[in-house]
Amino acid sequence: MSLRIVTLCGLLWFLFVIARVGYAAPSGYDVVTLNNGDIHNGTVAQPRFTLKTDYGLVSIPYARMASLVLGDGERPDRITTHFGDRFSGELQERELTVLRVLDPTLPVALEDISNIQFAHRTLRPKIHKSPDIVITQSGDNFSARVVSEALMMSSQSGLKMLSPSDMQLLDVVSLNDGEDYQAQITANDGAIYQGKLALPSVTVETRFGNRLDIPLTRLSRLALRVNHSGKRSLFLSTLRLNPADLIQDRMRDGSMGPRLIALGGGAFSRGDLQGDGDGDEQPPVKVQLAPFAIGIYEVTFDEYDQFCEDTGYPKPDDQAWGRGSRPVVNVSWEDAKAYLEWLSRRTEQRYRLPTDAEWEYAARAGTSSRYWWGNEPAPYRANCAECSSLWDGEKSAPVGRFLPNPFGLHDTAGNVFEWVEDCWVDNFSELSLDGKVPDQTACGKRVIRGGAWSFPVKEVRSANRWRDFPSRSSDDTGFRVVRELD
Repeated sequence: MSLRIVTLCGLLWFLFVIARVGYAAPSGYDVVTLNNGDIHNGTVAQPRFTLKTDYGLVSIPYARMASLVLGDGERPDRITTHFGDRFSGELQERELTVLRVLDPTLPVALEDISNIQFAHRTLRPKIHKSPDIVITQSGDNFSARVVSEALMMSSQSGLKMLSPSDMQLLDVVSLNDGEDYQAQITANDGAIYQGKLALPSVTVETRFGNRLDIPLTRLSRLALRVNHSGKRSLFLSTLRLNPADLIQDRMRDGSMGPRLIALGGGAFSRGDLQGDGDGDEQPPVKVQLAPFAIGIYEVTFDEYDQFCEDTGYPKPDDQAWGRGSRPVVNVSWEDAKAYLEWLSRRTEQRYRLPTDAEWEYAARAGTSSRYWWGNEPAPYRANCAECSSLWDGEKSAPVGRFLPNPFGLHDTAGNVFEWVEDCWVDNFSELSLDGKVPDQTACGKRVIRGGAWSFPVKEVRSANRWRDFPSRSSDDTGFRVVRELD
């Protein structure tokens, strides 16, 4: 049989398959990149892709596939869907076939593939009963429906029974090398419960009909009833933000940069406004700022590792806490600047560290109190040594685990210190009133802001300032980005 007949038979077979899974014609071709650098355009003739995860098999229809990245022994295979779901594990298909328009059908062994970018397809409308979002310790993030009917928590105050319908959030921290855990439930009425759940796992059903039994030691977060339209949505703080103020730049390779919120700037008072702060926060001064955009979250290991892989820059140590959505730590001021130069090139936008004044303006979010939530410490608002969080005094938390400030920014209080652009000065009398950074030809130390998981609650005040050598890195210091606006 000639190659032309083989190709025609393959195309006819695949047209039969796509008629059954139900989607419209693609707007382009799939792009298959091999490990040797060869690139092939065509249609991957595979009706479903099956991934063996730590908590069961996930089977995803071809029409819902957005990307497939093959692991290298140390890293798992990863699938991203057009809904934004992310799964990791071991792909079960060992060979894939690429149907090409002008060339013969191409069979490719899995071990020869680097990644596949799938063409976008217009999906026929369908209601998916997947209102909840699951985030695992391995970084998987997908929509699902919680099947478990009730959760019983044991704590110092006794037993508490809650159904998923009573809950907003379930957060889990793995302990003892993943063999144990501590859980926190946020109820619909805002009440917080901490303890250990009296069940080993939570059962969910994905939008693709796969039922998964996720051990508590593998779970990181459940967000309940945050998907209402059947489409993937940003949840929690971003649902309350004006979409016109949200910015996320696309890089040259099609991947997305950090999520930002545009702030209008203007006049605000910075420094110790209560009269009981540190000497370097005085005297309070009124500053006038131009508009700028700032990261909603601290830069994560996922984002920083992408820079390292692209440039060969050394990856920082994660302290065995896990990478993924945790804020990157063990990066110096100089490392942060290198990342921002790379991000500027990749997006063709102007990225930099926030100035000291911009950082405080963003952290205060229009407030004049000690903390963005008020003048007194409050439990469960931040990650610090005295903040009553699951991570207190132990390690960083994944970004976005605490309520945002009124500007929609997460973790401006606690979690990790954040590098800013400025040189350290002992008091505000030496600073400009427009928030710009003065000449810094001689700079011994740089400012870090926001407090950290290892510091007491007094240090997470909006006015609090610390300093460090620009070449030094620490397990409690990361950074947040600013993008200049035209």
